[in-house]
Amino acid sequence: MFKRFLLLLTIILLSVASACEKNTQRDFPFISFDEYIYLNNPSNIELQNPGGAVITSGGYRGLIIFRRFINNDVRDFAAYDRACPTHYEEDCSLLELSEDRVFAECPCHGEKYLLFDGSPGEDAVISMVEYQCTFDGSLIRARN
Repeated sequence: MFKRFLLLLTIILLSVASACEKNTQRDFPFISFDEYIYLNNPSNIELQNPGGAVITSGGYRGLIIFRRFINNDVRDFAAYDRACPTHYEEDCSLLELSEDRVFAECPCHGEKYLLFDGSPGEDAVISMVEYQCTFDGSLIRARN
């Protein structure tokens, strides 16, 4: 009886584990770029405070630069590709910033992504494509 219970429990746990497995494989184009964003540029004024975001060139379909903190270190900023990670090939899949600057939204299918860490939000299943980002106190460098 105990062996049957153990076998049943093992099967259930394996089923749950395989169902919860994340799809970490990503078929997203690799683009080499090196973009510089100056904080003293008037077009980047939103990046002076946490929660600020701007759209720039670079990446596959442009970049979303987001300010997380105001600690003056490398974790202050995030650089995400503006292409929706789910269906980046579609012309309409250019992510837009929500009015409150909390989410990036896909106008095609309505997916939302949290700008703070790029994680999937409403109707999304995978995270935004994030690029390496450094900060020296006045200059943000995003690259791949």
